[in-house]
Amino acid sequence: MKNYRNQWVLILLIITGVVLGTLIGNGLGNTIPLLSYGPEPMGLSNLEVNLSIIYFHVTLLIDINVASLIGLLLAVLIFNRL
Repeated sequence: MKNYRNQWVLILLIITGVVLGTLIGNGLGNTIPLLSYGPEPMGLSNLEVNLSIIYFHVTLLIDINVASLIGLLLAVLIFNRL
């Protein structure tokens, strides 16, 4: 029988791994500084759209650290084991 893997499971595992890795990196960053090491947040900052009736102010930033990359790697490894 064909081994079928759902792409939504992979996306859910990746999001969960990155979020948990970020939480662990921020929580243990004072104890183990390597886990919280990473670049400044990247993304869109203060994007404004004014259409006279509707006004949008959007900020989308991604903050990546070493622990979130480890979580991403573990999520992909877990998916490969399924």
